[in-house]
Amino acid sequence: MPATTPSKNQAFARCPNGTHKSPAGICERVASPGNNGGSSSTGSFNTEGPSSSSARKNNISPPFAAESSNNNNNNINPAPSLNTSQSTPAKDGKCDQSLWNHVYNPTRLQVVAPCKSVLGVIESKRVEKDGDYHIRVKLDPPFSNLINSANMKNQFGDLVVEPICVNRVTQADAISACQNFHQNISIPPISSHVNITGSYVLDKEHGNWAEIHPVTSITKIS
Repeated sequence: MPATTPSKNQAFARCPNGTHKSPAGICERVASPGNNGGSSSTGSFNTEGPSSSSARKNNISPPFAAESSNNNNNNINPAPSLNTSQSTPAKDGKCDQSLWNHVYNPTRLQVVAPCKSVLGVIESKRVEKDGDYHIRVKLDPPFSNLINSANMKNQFGDLVVEPICVNRVTQADAISACQNFHQNISIPPISSHVNITGSYVLDKEHGNWAEIHPVTSITKIS
């Protein structure tokens, strides 16, 4: 009698350590105690041989630690889970606190962090009558906890970024703030990925939306 050719499910008689063979002939990882065999810890091994789909990397999502400021009182959103492949958070740099001498009506701004650096993409910019730029920045995921419900409602979910005294002042009561002062700062074009450093504040005249205002620096990354 001719020899019987083994079926493809018999190509490998034994499964690797830590797995068992299912009725379909697939080597499945044995669930570890406590995870009830959930799919997040279960990988499958094709008994026909290795393939590109047999080894999948797990996304590790450590939480991003928010600052221990008064964020809980300012409707700052909880931090999301992150993928380790995302950009490394920017380190807070040095801020030019003398810029506050030229902020129009500074009492409207509630300081949350005197100096903070963030990463994001410029989505729009416009000239304000007080000489500032109003820039909307879509923050990178590690910084998305810095926006609040007012940003979501009125700024398309973006952080407001305001370099001061950059443009001609046309608002009468704001002229004195920028008198004999011009901030020499370069504003990258829309869609630029940037690193921004400045004071992190809430604008009390606009529903407490979050801003970087005044801005010490904007550096184009890409």
